[in-house]
Amino acid sequence: MKNILSVFLAAALLIALLTACGSTTAQTQGDGGAGEAAGSDKAAVVLKIAHAGSSLEDDPQNVAAYHFEKILEERSDGYYDVQVYPNKQLGDTTTIIEGVQMGTIEMADIESGPTVGFVKAETLWDLPYLFTSLEQAHEVIDGEVGDAIAKKFEDIGITVLGYNDGGFRYFTNSVRPIRTPEDLKGLKIRVMDSEVMVNSINAFGASAVPMAFAEVYSALQQGAIDGQENPFNVIYTQAYYEVQKYLSLSEHFFYLRHYMVNSNFYANQPEEMQKLIKECAMEACQVQREACYNAQVQYQDELVSKYNMEVNDVDKEAFAQIAREQVWPQYYELIGDGDAEAGKALLDQIVAVGEKYKN
Repeated sequence: MKNILSVFLAAALLIALLTACGSTTAQTQGDGGAGEAAGSDKAAVVLKIAHAGSSLEDDPQNVAAYHFEKILEERSDGYYDVQVYPNKQLGDTTTIIEGVQMGTIEMADIESGPTVGFVKAETLWDLPYLFTSLEQAHEVIDGEVGDAIAKKFEDIGITVLGYNDGGFRYFTNSVRPIRTPEDLKGLKIRVMDSEVMVNSINAFGASAVPMAFAEVYSALQQGAIDGQENPFNVIYTQAYYEVQKYLSLSEHFFYLRHYMVNSNFYANQPEEMQKLIKECAMEACQVQREACYNAQVQYQDELVSKYNMEVNDVDKEAFAQIAREQVWPQYYELIGDGDAEAGKALLDQIVAVGEKYKN
């Protein structure tokens, strides 16, 4: 009897071991398998995407980010769980970039400006009057030039998947209309903490004041600064119209954004999922561009019709001449990776693209 019982116990133990081994093998073989999260108990791959913009759902950045969430989850059959973190929920822009670099944040939508601290060649995008139309901007950033700058991010562990728009930037102030560089003289204008932007505003005749974004409204309200410069959507959502009277259509900087992903995370995804992430990111960028354009038109109209800002045209060629003659040459060498002639040639190439779109 004891022998029979021992046989049964041994058989039961063997079956349990085989079952456990089979389960472990199946789980190991399934790691990273495309689409396996759908219809199984395997947890979806979490993909966090962060940005420092508004938390309003109809803000162009959010329109695109939530579109990315929707299409990637659907097209991967639930393989990914995309989580959107807007409005600096995971830190300011610099912190978010560092998070992507370290892999604690998988993806981000990041504006130019702060990126210069990570990739010096990004200085190109900060130059004043680099672009004179959306068509020129899109052809350049979607082409060889944009690809070349994006490639430099690989050295810091980041892959740029595509570019979208933040829009052109405009001056507002509480003193007078800004039509020519002469009108900027004596005005204190807040800018982002960017060497190029500071040098540009100073070259135009104003006193540039680098300042944290969160401090701008109170500084305008208290008169510590006279004005600032931003796209229409920022002027609108931050209610600068409450403390600024004049809106000048200067279009002095173009504000582009990057859809970026941690390179290790991206490389470790199945090949078909890499392609899908890239495809969805590119589509989200196009959605964002359209939403951004429509929003800028709407915000400009409401800033004038609803909030009574005084809008005026600007002699942009007078500003552009200062940019080309006084600001651009300072950065030829940096943009050309140590070769000033190469940097100048690159800018000449961008200007030539712009000629195609002049009315």
